[in-house]
Amino acid sequence: MYLSRLEIFGFKSFAQKTIINFNEGITSIVGPNGCGKTNIVDALRWCLGEQKSGTLRSDKMENVIFNGTSSKKPMGMAEVSLVIHNTKGILPTEYTDVTITRRIFRSGESEYLLNKNLCRLKDITNLFMDTGIGANAYSVIELKMVETILSDKADERRNMFEEAAGVNKYKLRRRLALRKLDDVKTDLTRVNDIVSEVEKKVNYLERQAKRAEKHNKISTRLRELELDLAEREFALFNIQREETRFKKNSLFENRLHIDSETGKQEEDLNHIKTQLNEIESVLKEKRAAVQLQTEKIYNLHNQISVAEERKKSILQNIDDYNLELNELTNQFTSAELFVKDNQSSLDETTSFILQKENEKTFASSELEKFKSGLEEKRQLLKAQNELLLEKVKEKANKENELSSIELLVNAKKNLSEKLNHKIETLTGNIAKTVGYIEELEQEKHQATQKFQQAEAVYNQKQKEKEELEYQLNSLKGKELEERSLVNGIKDRIHFIQTLIENMEGVSKGAKALLENDNWNLGDKSLLAHVGNTTEEFRIAIEASLKNNLNTILIESVDDLWKGLEHLKNNDIGKASFYITNDPKLSNSGLLKMIRHFLFKRKCNSLEKETGFVVWAKNAIQSEQKWKVFFDRYLDKTAVVKSIEDALVLSKKYNDFNFVTVDGDYIDQHGIVEGGSIPKLDDSVFGRKQLLQNLKASFSNKEKEIIELRDKIDRTEEILSSIDLKILS
Repeated sequence: MYLSRLEIFGFKSFAQKTIINFNEGITSIVGPNGCGKTNIVDALRWCLGEQKSGTLRSDKMENVIFNGTSSKKPMGMAEVSLVIHNTKGILPTEYTDVTITRRIFRSGESEYLLNKNLCRLKDITNLFMDTGIGANAYSVIELKMVETILSDKADERRNMFEEAAGVNKYKLRRRLALRKLDDVKTDLTRVNDIVSEVEKKVNYLERQAKRAEKHNKISTRLRELELDLAEREFALFNIQREETRFKKNSLFENRLHIDSETGKQEEDLNHIKTQLNEIESVLKEKRAAVQLQTEKIYNLHNQISVAEERKKSILQNIDDYNLELNELTNQFTSAELFVKDNQSSLDETTSFILQKENEKTFASSELEKFKSGLEEKRQLLKAQNELLLEKVKEKANKENELSSIELLVNAKKNLSEKLNHKIETLTGNIAKTVGYIEELEQEKHQATQKFQQAEAVYNQKQKEKEELEYQLNSLKGKELEERSLVNGIKDRIHFIQTLIENMEGVSKGAKALLENDNWNLGDKSLLAHVGNTTEEFRIAIEASLKNNLNTILIESVDDLWKGLEHLKNNDIGKASFYITNDPKLSNSGLLKMIRHFLFKRKCNSLEKETGFVVWAKNAIQSEQKWKVFFDRYLDKTAVVKSIEDALVLSKKYNDFNFVTVDGDYIDQHGIVEGGSIPKLDDSVFGRKQLLQNLKASFSNKEKEIIELRDKIDRTEEILSSIDLKILS
């Protein structure tokens, strides 16, 4: 047996892992002062179980951990391993290589390992007893120990000799035997006290036994009577159950009938909506045609009005011109009569006309002036004046007397003045007519602008009315859909409320405990009622928790005992419990930390696999005090997409459970549960939270319906205020 290897990691000055091999023969370690030679001896002594920090030149045991330098961080653990060859079998073990390991953490925790298995310090001490190897044995001798051996103190030399002679093992056994004898004496004294106390209680227990026997007889008779009563109640319950089942079947048939009727009515409603849309499209086309015809009629009315005004104006002008023509005709007739009357005196006056040629010329020039004025005023009158002047010339040639010519000239002057006056009157009338026509044109232009504005307003109002009608129809359709949805939510709330009140799907024992509040001190809840999840994962979570949905969550062990006692005393079946404040849930310890680390690595690897969706525990919403159950029970359950992915992953990760979104389940033992997809309403998990969500959704939908009703009323008011007849 000899020391073959020493492994040091994080101990004092050894920040890096250092391995020192000891071959056969003598191995020397040489170095300057302060290089850490003594730290190797301290490591040997510490690994063998040294408990005194002063022997290791430290104030406290945690100071042996590497404390860091300016370039390196301090470490949180120190570890020393000692490998010994046991080829001769000196150590009482079957291994040829024995590895002793000691670890210490900054938290103060310490571990001993023997061949990489956790053990006690006592196991290591017993292993090296009387072998010369130990924390204070002669196999590890420091400089001060040599001085101690050579000193005059016999006790210290004696300890060294006893260790070398192998006496310490027997002395230790002797000390342990004496200690056990002292413990036995103490126990005997206590036993005598207990015997004396027990003897006092024997008589009392005998009396209690007689009472108990009597109580058992009465209890047996009471149990028989209770069984008889229970049989009768059970028979009555069966009758009531059959009646209830019959009612349930009839109600279910009625529900199916109502659902079928509702489906037919919905189909009829959709057909009516389709017809209504077709009628609305036809009505829209008819309205467009009516509007087009109305526009045409309006334009024709305008044209007729303008034509009538023009006709009236032309007729008025014709009347005026006829009157004027009659007057001119009368004047022409009078002129012809005048000419005939003076025809007899033409010959007589011819000579006189020749004499008065100069005067005639003067009169002709004057007449020309009057003719030019008449030609400027009107062309028609000019032509008539020229004709009259010719007649006057013929008459003047025949006039004999200057006086008659002067009279004729004066008459012509008067006639010219009258004609000028009439022309001025006609010119004024024409000017007035032109002004009136211009006013009519302006009024026509204004009327056209007003008509265009009115037409634009009419088109805008008609378009606005069509948009409001379309909006009103869409709002009414949406209101009808919302009301049908609210009725569906209301029926579902009533159905789930009935399931919760009757505790459908809950075992008899759990139902009795949940209905009774006298057996527990803390909170109690049914597992199915404390959590919730989304509709996407509800079936998967239901399948994962199917065997624990009736579990009652409690907070203490006292509630557990009281619940069991209540079930046994009342003979109402069994129930499953879970204590949320269980101290066994602690995750401390290096081994548990290592296991947790390896488990997290597997979880991270599984999350990267194809088909993985989510961890089942992360898909559940619950209060913090209840969430500990889901985190513990569903810690190894993963939700995947399909049963094919579950089968592939279960072969690769055989210590995990897999559930699909359709409810197919494979546990870590390879048992597969699957089949048809269950209905969401049949799910027990999350009923209370689902009921609360439905109630909140019901109130929100009612508010939306009220808002829709207000919008419909406002739209109808606006629609009724638009009157296209008035605008047209």
